[in-house]
Amino acid sequence: MEACGLICEKFAKLLSPSDVSSDEMSIPPEFCFKYDDRMALAFNLILRTGYRLPVRFNPDKGTLDGLLPLYRDLGLNGGELLVLEYYGRFDMNLYVIGTNSSEIDYPHMVHDLQTCKPLKVTLANGGWRFTISVDLSAEFDDEIDLPQEFMDVCATGFPRWARMILSNGKVFIGTYDRDRRKLSCLRTMHEILGRDNLENIHILVFTYDGVCALNVTAFDKELVEIVFPGTPTSNGERGYGFEITVHHSHMLKFCHGVDISREYKDLCNVWGRRNYINVYSGESAWRLQVRKRSDWKRTTIHDGWLEFRESLGLQVGATLVFHCAKESCYHFSVTVIKQEPDDI
Repeated sequence: MEACGLICEKFAKLLSPSDVSSDEMSIPPEFCFKYDDRMALAFNLILRTGYRLPVRFNPDKGTLDGLLPLYRDLGLNGGELLVLEYYGRFDMNLYVIGTNSSEIDYPHMVHDLQTCKPLKVTLANGGWRFTISVDLSAEFDDEIDLPQEFMDVCATGFPRWARMILSNGKVFIGTYDRDRRKLSCLRTMHEILGRDNLENIHILVFTYDGVCALNVTAFDKELVEIVFPGTPTSNGERGYGFEITVHHSHMLKFCHGVDISREYKDLCNVWGRRNYINVYSGESAWRLQVRKRSDWKRTTIHDGWLEFRESLGLQVGATLVFHCAKESCYHFSVTVIKQEPDDI
């Protein structure tokens, strides 16, 4: 699906031995074409420890410059996979998958320029990732071997029945054989998406939440995320939701958050202090940050709102109705109900 809006799009970089001795890293041309007019020329790559690496974006060359300190601090030698998440603001989140196909055990450190203490990285705080290379356009095995290093992190055990969540929010169940340490899920994924949507997949990255769910991210041969068509509620299934009426304050050039009514506190509490939701309308998709205000009494929409507002052409008085499926509280379809002239 061509995402006309701004979703949290990811791209990846498979490091070679020569890459880790270079200060610049190339960005996939497709990603640059879509976002180079939005990306700041200077921003940070952020690790889960809070490590913030200042980098520079060179739009003419399509590169990020300033990567050598990262390779040095993490002890990278080539063969690792970098996964970068872009939210349409100034920074990118960075995750590192080791040569063992499991997310690395990050050094407990921050950048030399930082004075803060590093954050503790755990399975319970942000999940854990592993990756596989796969060709789903041909015959394939349904089962996935889970990396031993990944399973070592999941010391409390991996669920026998795992909720698999695709990039469009659709959910299906994968089964885990504990004796053989194999996860069965690829054939069901094939049935849901169809062959046409799978033939370009080159790498799958799975993010386990530490309880029962795995988010599945697919990358093409250029290592750009594939956003699958459809929405979590396109089959008519509705679960939870919330509504927002657009006010004058929401239309300001610098909007400092769009409040979600406490009427929907049960849903907001699922998201925690700070999280992200995907929102879909037709062939468009956006990534919105939701977070608690300092008093913890109100959840607001922050990052992504400006692009979301402009893409939908919102006006004061319009009502936004968000719906999600019962098993997917991070993926919403949205309906815009415009204010009638008599109501203005």
